[in-house]
Amino acid sequence: MAVDVPQEFEAFIASLLARRRFLSEHEVLAESLRLLQAKETLAEEVQKGFEQIDDGDCRDGHEAFASLRARLEERSES
Repeated sequence: MAVDVPQEFEAFIASLLARRRFLSEHEVLAESLRLLQAKETLAEEVQKGFEQIDDGDCRDGHEAFASLRARLEERSES
């Protein structure tokens, strides 16, 4: 797949390569896509969380942390 990079990013990519942060333009593109994928996945998870809140499927923050603390204490006692 051939990709045309917008001119405003060329200097940035060149600086990444010059600093040996990445060894090729392909690596820069691959990392960019990994980050975009992670961002999209996070956005989907956040949306699911909002939908759960809208459906009333949530707990108060204090209640949630108290539950987590109790579980941690149980594990440390085992």
